[in-house]
Amino acid sequence: MIRLGISVPGKLYTDAITKALEETGNFRVCPLEEVCPYVFGEKSEAGEDNSIRSTMAWKESEPEVVLLGVSVRQGYTLKERRDVIERLRERQPNCRIVLFLDELVSPEQTTGVKNLKQAKLIDGFLYASGTMDYLVATLESV
Repeated sequence: MIRLGISVPGKLYTDAITKALEETGNFRVCPLEEVCPYVFGEKSEAGEDNSIRSTMAWKESEPEVVLLGVSVRQGYTLKERRDVIERLRERQPNCRIVLFLDELVSPEQTTGVKNLKQAKLIDGFLYASGTMDYLVATLESV
């Protein structure tokens, strides 16, 4: 079973992708924000990094693949996602990272995602205009 952490904008996308992946029987999907909050720079009330909690959560689930949505929405921009990718690579260098984006929303972000793939900073990317079957097959193959 492939353990996948997901962080995409919009509950509709999240629910549809999660359902399609889990229906195959090949995936266990968990929200990335819950499994490893450190990648989002969350701080405790005392202002310290939640490294103990996040390390324990990560060890319990250890996603093999992470699907990150890229959007023009705050929290999902390419720059913010690049920061998340860097933190993921520091803690889990063998984790496969795939970006998910609507290629029609921002040509600059589409070009930026292609550049990340060419630089080997991510393992792949998927367009929202693709079919759910294609998304599932691609994630099974990374």
